[in-house]
Amino acid sequence: MSGTSATRWTAAYTRQVAENVRHHRRRQGLSVQALADRCTVLGYPLERANLAKLESGHRASMTLPELLVLAHALHTPPLLLLTPLGRSDSVEILPGIEAAPQEAVFWIDGTAPLPDGQEDEGADARAELQMLRDHRRLVGEWSSRARAVAAALDHAGDEDDPHEGAWAEAARAHGERAEHAAERLSHLRESMRLRGLTLPGLPPGLLHLDHQGE
Repeated sequence: MSGTSATRWTAAYTRQVAENVRHHRRRQGLSVQALADRCTVLGYPLERANLAKLESGHRASMTLPELLVLAHALHTPPLLLLTPLGRSDSVEILPGIEAAPQEAVFWIDGTAPLPDGQEDEGADARAELQMLRDHRRLVGEWSSRARAVAAALDHAGDEDDPHEGAWAEAARAHGERAEHAAERLSHLRESMRLRGLTLPGLPPGLLHLDHQGE
């Protein structure tokens, strides 16, 4: 690719990101100054004039730190500033490569390869991202079931509750599902360990998983 083509795409994509910033800013009823002020509070001073130039298309590029701070200031996932999701049929996500916004989102978040006709060589990396997603899901599932067990046991311990037996059965059922989630989580963490991944933290009730078999 020539330098001219790369420069053209950089400017065009920067305009797309700027449009996304403006869309989310206006949707929240924020002025340019208010958004600039939020960035300053976050520790990244961004002058109103600089932000206005970005939104008006008078800047040919922007930095990654600017993107991340703007996303946080707008309470918006960064990938929604990178793609016009729900507002356009396509986006030039890479030089000369057009994709539907949802396809671009799935590529950015590691869900699927970019449909650019090239051989997919990123499956292994995406598998590691999926492990992290599954870990978060299983911890959430265990935590939800553990809370349900505690609530059911509170009711089951009330002798005046006519449904005492039903609550005890509910506690048992939730407990079994919590144990199943913990078992799957244990296997997942072992797979992550074998891949050399840094293991996410665990809530106190699951810390024993890393000490099984010791």
